[in-house]
Amino acid sequence: MPPPSPSLPPVFRRLPRREHHEEILDGGEVTGPDLVRSLGAMAMVNRRLGGVRALRGALRELRAPGEPRLEPLTLLDVGTGNGNLARALATTLRRGGRAVRAVGIDLHQSVLEAAQAAGPDAEGDSGRERAPLRLVRADGLHLPFADGSVDVVTSSLTLHHLTDGEVRALLAEAARVARRRVLLTDLERHPLHYAGARLLSLTVWRRDPITRIDGPLSVLRSFTRSELEGLAEDAPFRSVRIHRSFPFRLVLDGVPG
Repeated sequence: MPPPSPSLPPVFRRLPRREHHEEILDGGEVTGPDLVRSLGAMAMVNRRLGGVRALRGALRELRAPGEPRLEPLTLLDVGTGNGNLARALATTLRRGGRAVRAVGIDLHQSVLEAAQAAGPDAEGDSGRERAPLRLVRADGLHLPFADGSVDVVTSSLTLHHLTDGEVRALLAEAARVARRRVLLTDLERHPLHYAGARLLSLTVWRRDPITRIDGPLSVLRSFTRSELEGLAEDAPFRSVRIHRSFPFRLVLDGVPG
């Protein structure tokens, strides 16, 4: 059984400060069907509410200046969950004619086991060929990879689990190991977004004891555009841009310096 749930504030009109209360999943104590269900709910949010779409376009356009053909690409997904994002992005690239080697990392072994068990079906595209995903247990704040050892670092719904200092550390590590691009997406903290998450907790997630709390709490822990821009200011990027993607998604697009 999951640990006791924190109480959620009512829907608000004015934007509150960023919440730092831990989500139920953060402690790594949730296992079994509860964990699988929660990871599946996050995969649904990525798939249907803009997480995958927010990064697909940038990856399709990724080509080195003067590149005569689509060179093979290495992709590292930080906080991979059940692997849905990494598998979906790698599959998109392969269908476009680019060979991809994808690696997903997570801090908790139980999450990696759930991702392994989910397999290709985690992408939610059961009728098509999918790219394989290598799973590695690792800390996104201390990546066990050499400088410039991967082409692209991606992540979705991971930053809001971190403190501001940890976000800065993750950005620095992502910029260190990426040769070409860092593409991260997370939720935008907004009153309407929180209201929508509360509605989902009363309907779609009502029988999920974890996501019905963690879903709205994730919105409260997420960022405004200006907050994320401030956190990215000191990261070692040659250039970095924060933009919005519908609905209520922020995308960090950084070129390592």
